[in-house]
Amino acid sequence: MSHKLTDFDVRRTLARRLSRLPFFRFLPRTETLAAAAGVGVALLVAGAAVAEGYHSNPWLLSWIPVPCCVTNDCCWQITENEVRPIDGQRWEILATGQIQPRTGWSPDGNFYRCACDFAEGHWIKHQGAHTRCLFVPLRSASR
Repeated sequence: MSHKLTDFDVRRTLARRLSRLPFFRFLPRTETLAAAAGVGVALLVAGAAVAEGYHSNPWLLSWIPVPCCVTNDCCWQITENEVRPIDGQRWEILATGQIQPRTGWSPDGNFYRCACDFAEGHWIKHQGAHTRCLFVPLRSASR
């Protein structure tokens, strides 16, 4: 027989575990949960603020997937002259000669390339870097 955790079980377990931490030890369980939720929200807001504060184009964070290296500021807008269509799905990156499948459609009608290398402890964005993702405008599909 399987045991399904109810919302009550999860809250009770969370409160019990949090009450072992020094900060939460002296709070009643209901206040422990409220404090934990507040801390969680504060961390999310702070994380988003830091990401937006350091990213050169925070709007990209809203639609480019993380595996494309967007969180490391490795995605940028390119011109149509920097790529050459091979077929409807594959494109040649002229700076590297790399053939890259289209990762997705760009929502604003521009081309975007995600390419960077990890060197000396940080990500370096440059024209010769390996392309992870390529986003093309829908209009280019008929090209």
